[in-house]
Amino acid sequence: MIRDNYLQICNEIEQITSNNGIGQSVTIVAVTKNQPITVIGELAEVGVRNFAENRVSALVERAPLMNGVRHLIGHLQTNKVKKALACADLIHSVDSLRLAQEIDRLSALANQMTQILIQVNIAKEPQKFGVYEEDLNQLLEEVSQLKNIQIRGLMAIMPIETKDEYYKRMYDLYQHYRSTKAFGIDMDILSMGMSNDYKTAVRYGSNMIRVGTALYL
Repeated sequence: MIRDNYLQICNEIEQITSNNGIGQSVTIVAVTKNQPITVIGELAEVGVRNFAENRVSALVERAPLMNGVRHLIGHLQTNKVKKALACADLIHSVDSLRLAQEIDRLSALANQMTQILIQVNIAKEPQKFGVYEEDLNQLLEEVSQLKNIQIRGLMAIMPIETKDEYYKRMYDLYQHYRSTKAFGIDMDILSMGMSNDYKTAVRYGSNMIRVGTALYL
């Protein structure tokens, strides 16, 4: 089932990018949240090389089995940064200077450069994390000055009753910072789209999608 679902997602992405003349490739990040640990091997067999967990504890447990890029996509608390740095290759959910400073401090102690995405709450949903659009520029400027962090791009979790305008605004933000290289940041990732909306996200220029349910049902 996983093989068929993965191939279907790949085919859908290829069709969307071909029909819309979109040049970029799309990275499929397989979310293994709430799945048996055996799915990691099954995903690897069909060609998945990007794996994700929402919780630090789950990523710590499963990271040794993930032969590829390991993503932390859930909210990260400052008291769990040290554990996250030991197992995450890309942290998707940085949304405050305080969190970024702690990542930077502990990265310096570990003598490593940590790759992150800045999470944007594009719809200003009170129940979700993420920096508001109007505060993004200041946060990027502040985080760009930290020496042990590399900002790779932007991430967003869209509302369930989503509107195309949110995807367009996220893409426009990404394109603006990517083209201007503001604050010396060289962005190459727009992480947007999950199992329920990845096709819409890809149509609007997302080049990284985070899928879980679509792989397993």
